[in-house]
Amino acid sequence: MLYVDRKEGGVPVKIIVHYPRTSEKQSQLDKLVAKFHAEYVAQYIEKLNCSVEQKMKLLDAVAEAVTDASTENGKKHI
Repeated sequence: MLYVDRKEGGVPVKIIVHYPRTSEKQSQLDKLVAKFHAEYVAQYIEKLNCSVEQKMKLLDAVAEAVTDASTENGKKHI
């Protein structure tokens, strides 16, 4: 069970989290979360008030950072 305490004056909320029970299901969840994060970052960058060239440079920098981090951790998922 996971408890979330909202610091903005809300009441604590009790959340039940069901984690994957197999490594295959965990891998599927990991891929879905990674896809969600990538889409979120792309949408965030798209909304920035800067030129397309600056957005492309930022996307390239993010991709390079992720690639470096995954190689550092011995994971080559990208």
